[in-house]
Amino acid sequence: MNKNYPIDEIHSYGLDIENRVIYVNSEIEIEGEENGVDHKMASKFLRNIDFLNGINDRVITVKMMNCGGDWNYGMAIYDCIRKSKSKVNTISYAHARSMSSIIPQASKTRYISKHADFMVHYGEYGDSGDMRKVVSGLKHYETQNKVMLDIYAYRCVNGEFFSSKNYSTEDTARYIEEQINKKTDWWITAEEAVYYGFMDKVV
Repeated sequence: MNKNYPIDEIHSYGLDIENRVIYVNSEIEIEGEENGVDHKMASKFLRNIDFLNGINDRVITVKMMNCGGDWNYGMAIYDCIRKSKSKVNTISYAHARSMSSIIPQASKTRYISKHADFMVHYGEYGDSGDMRKVVSGLKHYETQNKVMLDIYAYRCVNGEFFSSKNYSTEDTARYIEEQINKKTDWWITAEEAVYYGFMDKVV
């Protein structure tokens, strides 16, 4: 590493400029629980990826280790990766679940560590107040779920499992939806994540 670039900068900002690595990790709250994807994580990621894109268009590696989190902030990270002028590869460690299983779908190549778990499900939803407000919120939640299924299906359709069955993107989305409806949380291993097409390679 360049001696003028202190290691503390990586720890403080989650960014290794020289090697073009962005670290996306959960922080531990006072209660001992991971906070997952939140406003702070998304804001830091946006600044970091814009910074690296401003230097040059060499490949960016995103190393992720978080438990999931907020839909909107997770999709902000997803959109940042999609619009990046530099190719972005992701590596998931420990677990890729909920929102942290969606974010890698935006990247060019999706790696997952050998002992990581992969999980898809519908996010939690809660509301109160006027009936019209609750119904409106529920419809919006259903729309988000469809977006999630479409994101998965777009990448999974080329996976070994779905391509061997000649599934269309719609068939693939329907299969994933059936698994979620049947199991609530659909847990699979890293190898299975590659088999179904959620990931590209186990590392």
